[in-house]
Amino acid sequence: MIDNKIISLIYKTILITISLISLFFMAYYYKSTTLGYFTNLSNICVFFMLGYVWIKTLKDVIDNKTSGYNTYLLKYKGIATLCICVTGIIYMLFLADYSKKATYYPYNLMIHYIVPIMTVLDFFLFDKRGSLKAWYPMMWVVVVAMYLPYIFIRQYILKGTRFAYFSEDSRFPYFFLDIDELGYLGVGLWIVGIIAVFTLISYLFYLWDHSGGDDLDENTIHRS
Repeated sequence: MIDNKIISLIYKTILITISLISLFFMAYYYKSTTLGYFTNLSNICVFFMLGYVWIKTLKDVIDNKTSGYNTYLLKYKGIATLCICVTGIIYMLFLADYSKKATYYPYNLMIHYIVPIMTVLDFFLFDKRGSLKAWYPMMWVVVVAMYLPYIFIRQYILKGTRFAYFSEDSRFPYFFLDIDELGYLGVGLWIVGIIAVFTLISYLFYLWDHSGGDDLDENTIHRS
C-alpha cells in the first residue's frame, strides 16, 4: 500500500483521463445503446466516483496534506470497484473473442482491461484499510444488481432497440440475458450465477480490507 497522496493523485489523474477518453468513444460508437451496456455504465460510474475522490485528493495535496491513505467515499467507492471488476472478468471469460482484431483495439482495451485493472489496483494501493462494515458488500451487490431489472424494463419500454455488438440483432446486450434464446429459466440461472459472483468478489474486497488494516473510528472517515 502507498500512503502518499501525490502518487495517488498522479495515478488517479491517469485513470480519470483514460476513463474520460473511454466515455467519448462510448458515446461515439454505441450512440442510442450506450446506456444499455453494463460495461458502459460501469465505466461511467468509475469516472464520477473516482473523479470525486480525485478532486478531494487534489485539495489535500494543495493543502500540503500529502501523507496518508484515501479515506474519501470508501462506503460508495466499492460500488464502482465492484462494477468495473465484474465488467473485466465477464468480458475476459465469456465475451472476448481473442481471434478478432477488434478485441485489441485501444478503446476496447481501455474499457475492458485498463480501467478495470487500474480501478481495482486503486482500491488495493491507496484506500485506507479496516474501514468497511460487513453490510457494505451486500449494499454494493444490490446496487450493481439493479442493472438486471433496469435492462429488462428498458427493453420493454424501448421495444425497437436492438443490440448487434455481441450478437446479431438481439434485443438484449449480452447473450446470458437473451430471453429469446435461453428462455426465462436459462437467463434466471445465469442471473443467479452472476449475483453469486458479485457477492463473492465483494466479500473478497471486504476480507482484504480487514486483513491488515487498523479499524477506523467512524468519525475519521470522510463522508462528504
